[in-house]
Amino acid sequence: MTRRPMSVFVAALALASMTGCAVWGTEGGPGGAGAATPTATATVAPSPAIATKGSDGVQRVEVAIGDDLRLHPDVVRATTGTIEITFRNTGVTPHDISVDTVPEVDGGNVNGGQTRTITVTVTQPGTYPMPCAYHVTSGMQGTLEVSAAN
Repeated sequence: MTRRPMSVFVAALALASMTGCAVWGTEGGPGGAGAATPTATATVAPSPAIATKGSDGVQRVEVAIGDDLRLHPDVVRATTGTIEITFRNTGVTPHDISVDTVPEVDGGNVNGGQTRTITVTVTQPGTYPMPCAYHVTSGMQGTLEVSAAN
């Protein structure tokens, strides 16, 4: 190989390896080092989402997940019983959200534009993490706060 075609090959190989990371974003995927901590721009914390009980007794709430690697809102409040949380991916980055109850409920992969509903039955009041398996090192985790039913 002559010097010029070899340098073009090396440059193309380097570019291909760098763009592979774009699938996961800046955090690097599972086990990645995580993205830089974003700077705070808002001075008011977002309100938590309150799960609304339907006529069937099931509490329901929707949480948006997106390319900013955050849950919106990141706090869901409910009472003991059956809770359905619908995760709506508003971006293109895939996420894998679970609810760390006993037993843990894994929502599985939620690709861009998709929704996934997780149903959990919580019998004990407490605080339960809702991490994204792919982006937890980047701070992508919400909280399910469960209080005793009235």
